[in-house]
Amino acid sequence: MNIGRPLRRAAAIALLIGGLVHLQLFFEGYRSIDKIGPSFLLNAVASAAVAGLLAVRSEWFVRAAGMVVAIGTIGAFILSRRGDGLFDFREQGLHPSPQAAIALFVEIAALVLLAVTFLPAVTDEPTMTGRSTTGMSIGIAAVVMIALGVYWANRYDASTSAAETGVHITDFTFSPTILAVTKGSTVTWINGDTFDHSIVATDLTFHSDNIGHDGTFQHTFDEDGEFSYVCGIHPQMHATVTVTG
Repeated sequence: MNIGRPLRRAAAIALLIGGLVHLQLFFEGYRSIDKIGPSFLLNAVASAAVAGLLAVRSEWFVRAAGMVVAIGTIGAFILSRRGDGLFDFREQGLHPSPQAAIALFVEIAALVLLAVTFLPAVTDEPTMTGRSTTGMSIGIAAVVMIALGVYWANRYDASTSAAETGVHITDFTFSPTILAVTKGSTVTWINGDTFDHSIVATDLTFHSDNIGHDGTFQHTFDEDGEFSYVCGIHPQMHATVTVTG
């Protein structure tokens, strides 16, 4: 069956979409996370480059490279939701939504499509393109990445300051990480990220539902003490409220 070329190009589109999802997440806030940010950017660049090659070249090693990118992305997705996560960063389920679900779907699709091209019954037209065509294909993918990267960089650069008795959530960080208040004070958490977060006290004395972008949560501290808390969705985020009489 001479269906190798449409399968390759469909896989190229899937990989490019996966790379764009990682690029958007990078600018939305993941860029501030040690090791995770660079890995998201690397994924976007690798996905664009391999997608450009797949669109015009049929060699086995190009298709194998596409499978490596897809397998690596799927593997990182699984690791980030198990144990201590990936590079000590952990996500839950299909968060962030809908990006996680989209990325997982397109990477699996790319992997399956490329695996089918290796079946003996599947044939493909011999690669006839020269360096100029290959470079043009990669260049188009790069232009798409750069254009959307500039757009997302400008869109997600806005920041908001927290109130004196408030904690601002931005770039997967509580700010301040240590907040000192007097007994009877009400603390307000403000989510400046585009991702959901939640507030969970380590002693379970208070907790919030998921807080969306620009959402808030308030809790009044009526007892002296030191109250540590984490994000229930991203437990590597942690901070403390110190209450004195």
